[in-house]
Amino acid sequence: MAGQTTQERRECLEVKVSNGNHYVYRSTSKYDPDTKGPKKVSEYIGVLDPELGFTEKAKDTRKHTHVVSIRETRTIRLLDACSGDLFSILKNRFHDNCDQLYALALMRGIGRTPLNRASSYWEKFENYKHLHPSMSPKALSEMMKDVGSNEGAQNQVFNDLDMNCGKLALDLTEFFSESGKISFTESGYSVEHNDFPQINIALICTKDSGIPVMIKMIPGSARDIWTACSTIKEMGRRDVITVAVRGHYSKENINALDSSGLDYIMPVKRNSLVYKNTKVDENNFFDYHERLIRFGKNRYDHHWAYRFRDETSRLGEEQFANLRYEGGWLTMEDAEEQKTRMGQNIIMSNLDLPPEDVYLMFKRRDSIEKQFRTYESVMDEDSVYLQDKATASGHVFVTFLSMYMIANLEDRLRKADLISKMSADDVLMEYSKAYAMELGTGVVDYEIPKKLEALDAKLGINLFPISRSWV
Repeated sequence: MAGQTTQERRECLEVKVSNGNHYVYRSTSKYDPDTKGPKKVSEYIGVLDPELGFTEKAKDTRKHTHVVSIRETRTIRLLDACSGDLFSILKNRFHDNCDQLYALALMRGIGRTPLNRASSYWEKFENYKHLHPSMSPKALSEMMKDVGSNEGAQNQVFNDLDMNCGKLALDLTEFFSESGKISFTESGYSVEHNDFPQINIALICTKDSGIPVMIKMIPGSARDIWTACSTIKEMGRRDVITVAVRGHYSKENINALDSSGLDYIMPVKRNSLVYKNTKVDENNFFDYHERLIRFGKNRYDHHWAYRFRDETSRLGEEQFANLRYEGGWLTMEDAEEQKTRMGQNIIMSNLDLPPEDVYLMFKRRDSIEKQFRTYESVMDEDSVYLQDKATASGHVFVTFLSMYMIANLEDRLRKADLISKMSADDVLMEYSKAYAMELGTGVVDYEIPKKLEALDAKLGINLFPISRSWV
């Protein structure tokens, strides 16, 4: 035992047989302080072959290096690819604020990003465009104030995006502030009969693809249809269709639009007498997101009335009405009367259009409303930074940029015939599975799922493959 410590015993060779192969290990024992006794330690050193003899295991010649960072990469690249020349346009019109403006728009396109978390969110992503934005809440609020006060530069961006985009549709909507902390909001009336402080918005999109080309904060009540008239007149364009909400429907508002000479589509309230004079033709139908939509069209009071019935919604509303009847909250007469209108919408217009076109504009407005509700919650979280009109105008402009990115992504889905199977959120989730790994050697390596490569090819974005690159 001479020459050996009390913690390490004599080494020996050990052969283990597995599946007919003989593996050689160097075995020793070391002192285990936990058990206060010897512990066997084995190290694989090679293979013993009856003919070739002993073959030492191959040495690992790979260079091991540590990972410096792992960041999401494809969501940023995806929205940037869908934005076309937007970054160049912003660089030209808002040179000093461009990096912050574009970075925040990307963050809010990906998900809810209030100002107090923008910096942390930005650090999650690969900065492949080499932007240098200051993402602190104070810096971002100052940026939005500068952008919001520069209405001329905003209008130049709108003009740049409006080039050769065809017929347009104008949507009137509003931001509601439940917190009441935004000092300049005005008391308004919503379609849901809730009286909250609000910021009224006019959003103008391309008619066919729904891509935003202009946004504007407007004063007064959201019920005032004259805001649509004045906004369109300011644009100096006549090829704009006003897409109103159900709460706007009244003879007064229709007369106002008619007298102004503007085109419009306007959903009718469910209790309107128009429902008694417009029918659905059971033989006329089309598919919308794998839902069967039946429709009818006829003249009503010098206008066109388009009636649609969503069979999926009708069944759901009937089941709900039956539950209310069984619970005693609805009489049989009321339930039967409601069934004549379940799953149905009537849209009045001064335009003679294919019914499917009218329905798509109507549903696109629903999609816009849902997006605005998301941005509305972000505005409430940012209310401490939105104490003047200029900063809020900048907030609305960032919202516009994010919606522009998402609308272009949805247009890609539509052209790839995927819009009925996937939403923009679904696509962003898939792209978030790709990561950029920065190694200690200065190399950036990419982890790309095969399913994502296939989706990218279908969308025609062609972000893959991306080879390793040096930072």
